[in-house]
Amino acid sequence: MKQTILWGLLFYLLLPKLGTAQSDKDLPFAWENANVYFVLTDRFENGDPSNDFSYGRQRNGPALRSFEGGDLQGLINKLNEGYFDDLGVSAIWITPPYENIHGSIGDAGYAFHGYWAKDWTTIDQNLGSEDLFRQFVDVSHEHGIRVIMDVVLNHVGPDNSADQSWPNEWVRRDPTCNFQGPGGNIPCELVDNLPDILTESNNNVGLPGWLLDKWSNEGRRGEEEAELNDFFNRTGKSRSPRQYIIKWLTDYVRKFGVDGFRVDTVKHVEEFVWKELEEEGRIALREWKNNNPDKKIDDKDFWMTGEIFNYMAPSMGRRFTGDGFNVDYYDNGFDNLINFEFRFNANDGLENIFNKYDNLLFNQLGNGKSSLNFLANHDTEEVFDRERTRTFEAGTKLLLTPGPAQIYYGDETARTLTPGGGAFGDATLRSNMNFNELSNPNSKAFLTLKHFEKLGRFRREHLSVGGGRHSKLQDSPYTFKREYNGAEGSDKTLVYSGNDGDFNGSLDVFGMWSNGTQLKDYFSGNIATVSGGTVNFGTDFGLVLIGTPVSTTQPDNVTLSVNPVSGVFTEAVSVTMSATSASGANTSIFYTTDNSNPTAGSTLYSSSFGISNTTTIKAIAIDTEGNESEVITRNYVIGDGEPFDVYFKKPSSWSSANVYLFNQNTGDALPGFPAWPGEEMDSVLGTPWFTYNIDQDVQVGIVFNDNGGDQTDDLTRVTEGWYDNQWYDSCPSECPTVSQPPVLTVSPGSGTFNGSVDISMSATNSGVIYYTLDGSIPDATSTQYSGSFTVAAVGVTVLNAIAINNTGNSAVISNDYTIQDTTGYTVNFRKPDSWSAAYIYLYDKNANTTIPGFPAWPGIQMTQLNDSPWYSYTIEESVEVGIVFNDNGGSQTDDLFRTTDGWYNNSWTDTCPSECPGVIVDTSFDVYFKKPSSWNTAFIYVYDKNANTSIPGAPTWPGIEMNEIVGSPWYSYVIDESVEVGIVFNDNGESQSDDVFRTSDGWYDNQWFDSCPNECPSVDDIKRSVSEKVPVKDTLQLVKAWPNPFTESLTLSFTGNMKDNHVSIEIFDLGGKNTNTALVKDNKTNTVTMNTANLPKGIYLLKIVSDKDVKVMKMVK
Repeated sequence: MKQTILWGLLFYLLLPKLGTAQSDKDLPFAWENANVYFVLTDRFENGDPSNDFSYGRQRNGPALRSFEGGDLQGLINKLNEGYFDDLGVSAIWITPPYENIHGSIGDAGYAFHGYWAKDWTTIDQNLGSEDLFRQFVDVSHEHGIRVIMDVVLNHVGPDNSADQSWPNEWVRRDPTCNFQGPGGNIPCELVDNLPDILTESNNNVGLPGWLLDKWSNEGRRGEEEAELNDFFNRTGKSRSPRQYIIKWLTDYVRKFGVDGFRVDTVKHVEEFVWKELEEEGRIALREWKNNNPDKKIDDKDFWMTGEIFNYMAPSMGRRFTGDGFNVDYYDNGFDNLINFEFRFNANDGLENIFNKYDNLLFNQLGNGKSSLNFLANHDTEEVFDRERTRTFEAGTKLLLTPGPAQIYYGDETARTLTPGGGAFGDATLRSNMNFNELSNPNSKAFLTLKHFEKLGRFRREHLSVGGGRHSKLQDSPYTFKREYNGAEGSDKTLVYSGNDGDFNGSLDVFGMWSNGTQLKDYFSGNIATVSGGTVNFGTDFGLVLIGTPVSTTQPDNVTLSVNPVSGVFTEAVSVTMSATSASGANTSIFYTTDNSNPTAGSTLYSSSFGISNTTTIKAIAIDTEGNESEVITRNYVIGDGEPFDVYFKKPSSWSSANVYLFNQNTGDALPGFPAWPGEEMDSVLGTPWFTYNIDQDVQVGIVFNDNGGDQTDDLTRVTEGWYDNQWYDSCPSECPTVSQPPVLTVSPGSGTFNGSVDISMSATNSGVIYYTLDGSIPDATSTQYSGSFTVAAVGVTVLNAIAINNTGNSAVISNDYTIQDTTGYTVNFRKPDSWSAAYIYLYDKNANTTIPGFPAWPGIQMTQLNDSPWYSYTIEESVEVGIVFNDNGGSQTDDLFRTTDGWYNNSWTDTCPSECPGVIVDTSFDVYFKKPSSWNTAFIYVYDKNANTSIPGAPTWPGIEMNEIVGSPWYSYVIDESVEVGIVFNDNGESQSDDVFRTSDGWYDNQWFDSCPNECPSVDDIKRSVSEKVPVKDTLQLVKAWPNPFTESLTLSFTGNMKDNHVSIEIFDLGGKNTNTALVKDNKTNTVTMNTANLPKGIYLLKIVSDKDVKVMKMVK
């Protein structure tokens, strides 16, 4: 890899971002080609600051040895942002998520890493909850990403005064391991005060009393004990320490769908134990997949990798021979072992590395076994490129080497491995993720990330990169190919490596692809077609990554503007939004006003709107090709605004921290505010942070400064924020310990509301909010607030809320919310053909009396739905009603009853049963005819089969010329008639077939076939023939389907001419069954609405066919 690629990357940043036409969930996957992202959850992303100080933990440990705030919500946020998708990640390995010891252990600090277990049965509260863990696994799977959970079976957490200890029948506390053979590694403490589990024991032991008490206090002792009884009854195993833990660990597979384990400290446990763990993991994953067919990615079995410290894969092969061992762990439950040698091999040249690891994967290991290559991790002091000066080289070698690759969090952003600040030992490898550096497009972090993304997507979309056989093709320029032929299909890739400018001409494809094949260079993003055995991508880069594209489209960026910008306003503001797509595609804008992230299911922007109360708006633009803009956030403070605090992290070189405020809108000084350098800020004790409370009636400009010396740029802020080279909504690092009780805010206050009210709450000083809705006094066992919620129950609901932190609690706020019933439901009646009109009469069912205000018999005339025999009426009464449909007082139905939407045609149904209003029935179908070689042309004549006459408006004999499918003897035609047709294929009036009949797609070659029987054209050739021959009437294109998730109905909106273009819409469940959902079409608004009230909750596939364009979308109810 030449250094010039670094400079070429700068040009890449000007190129559009390429997307994929299919979900990563649908991409073929093999563990040999996995791109594994290893993340220390606590150090990655703080998605929920309210859990930062769980169990009374503080940030008072040695440098980088306390909990820093990363959590499961942070991982979920990054998954939803597409961070891992862009990086080509196919598996995430997370550190142990279960509850660890609460206390701190001297220089070792807290258990932020997860390797000091206290209770294997529950999620550590610093990371989140069981619901969040389930959400993390589910969202990962939705993105086609497997979850590997780090597990520990050889030791518990250290003994300490804050946590109860495990009894001697569970663990040993001496001797300490001397690392001399199995006897010096297994029956011993790994290090002093790390109690070693008696994994060799088959003795029945009871559960520690303190653990049972803990479960009792948490209200789950009965459940846990029942599950243990079920496990031991099923397996017949002894109630020995290891079997308890195997049960607890595999519960994360059985309950949540974890795909595999990364096993810690493998050589410190008897090898047969790992086989037992793997067998239970396999049983558990099969059970989960059987129970969750809509959530699973595939049917692959449980997978397990292990850490055998200093296992050197190419040097040792299948057997670990270090430290006096000679064990084949691959024969003892492991599919993969972590390779500690690659970080040293990475100093070799590309061909030496690739050849060595091809031999390892296919010859030394084989049979689907592999080793996991890494350059840095959380334990090893000796890492490749510790100073982060060779990050591009690191990415290229790691992600192009045969076998699975492990990215250690921050490898892709050049996260520092030398953080300073007093950090020592393995803490230096565990610094906080440096997302803040990505805001600068010229930073090493940003440039490195772009390099890793291109290589990662290349690997993700092509099994051959990591899982295929490696073959060098030439030395100058260095060129190699990879070819995969295995259980997941076939794949091949080609790579050129040299200097920038070497490859801007034609490149030999070495006969790997035929002329006319479209190929993609994953490094430049360009797509080109093979011609004359070569391909020309027009790239200036010194690295070319060639494969068949998952998508041949090159979506361009979508830009969004929202005006005005954030600020303080004295009166209501009018918000306008606009968006464009560089590709020319139509765009739609979606926004939220509740501080949640917008999606295609959020409110659709149609025109400017007013904001009269303080509001946070978040907006996103999405074009019809699926490309998205960045999310834009606007904070509009209406009126004087509330006072708010700003925090500033003083640089170590500054002597003081002052803040100077000015009028942001005019640039003028603020009356009464001190002249430059402003006011001295208040120190936040024990931290580098300083704070100041801003209480002004205009939007302020802010300059932090060193008493008139060094200063920041001019800044602005309208809500609380933390500034450390950029603004953060919460403290990003070296955060202060909470020293004040929280202050709780609940909005809105007590009042009367129509239909429902959305309630939001916030608390200062890291307060955790708990609330009740039954009038009881809230405490820490009440429902925990996690985001705004809706109260919709008719009548009075009493909300009581409290905020609690480590210092104390807020006052209880009590609000009464009175909800008035404004709900209604619609009944639909199929008028008999003999009736002249459709009326509805309602009466009080329970009292059997008239309803005050409702018209007397025969009631009120119903509204006809389009040209159908169906009539509709919306019932909005405060009592349960009886219903009589009638012919204006003449004929009538029985007394009927209904409390929800329904359709009545002699009986009630939840959806329209037949002759539905506006239903789009696409009666067209495609016929294909194989022209005999003696014929000159292929014509088709259609006639009314039943009447045996011509069809008005259809071409007379010999009909119309069919569409030639180039490259084959087949011709096609779309039949779209309102009658059943007879068909005669003919040679422009000369030779002809018999009269034949068909009502659905079919292929005719002397007889009908449901699919092409021989000499078949490709799908692309078929589409091309249709698009060249069939006229399009003002092309119809789908804009969006919303909401997603949907509930009672689902709406699709289109651009183009809906009236003159056919559209076919179907919803299928994941089993492939058509749900036959009723549709209502509105030509004026170009929308189609589907009644989905009767569909059960789950995942569905929505198929839309318009103008021969087929879209398939995943929708959730």
